Amino acid sequence: MMQSLSLPVLILLHVLGYGAVLIVIGGPVIWSAGVFAVLLIWISVIDADRFEIPDMGAGLLALSGLLFLWGQDMAVVIDHILGGLIWPLLFWAIAYGYLRARGFHGLGFGDVKLMCGIGLWCGFFATTNVVLAASLGGIVILGLRALTKRSLPRGLNQSMVAFGPFLCLSAWTIWLAGAHL
Repeated sequence: MMQSLSLPVLILLHVLGYGAVLIVIGGPVIWSAGVFAVLLIWISVIDADRFEIPDMGAGLLALSGLLFLWGQDMAVVIDHILGGLIWPLLFWAIAYGYLRARGFHGLGFGDVKLMCGIGLWCGFFATTNVVLAASLGGIVILGLRALTKRSLPRGLNQSMVAFGPFLCLSAWTIWLAGAHL
């Protein structure tokens, strides 16, 4: 259980934040945005609470990303398929390299699986921005933690940081900014 924020409060904050954007964007993209948001919220909350990305969540994110490509222009399909293949391989290489160099895991395999779905939803090139934004967000939170030395939610109050929530929020933001077009 989370120390500073209860799980229901965390879920409510996610739903309100993502839901407000859904209401604003409206239009035909709202159904796919709703599916994407629900999956990202589920994955983010579980990872923040347990340091674990659910296999079913990562699988459904990848499957829905593939379904979203149905009927898209071939250039879009190729970009998104490449995103779903190359980004997980890059994350796996980073995780493996870190494990070999340091002797312990620094990036979980759940993040690798998550990148498959994010790559399929956002595409190869837009996922570059997802990773950049997520990394910067993580650095800012760690910096704030170091400055304040106050108690933050469990996912941010230990030497480990749940990276999934940063990836999920960044994917949502980048996708809404135009990766879905």
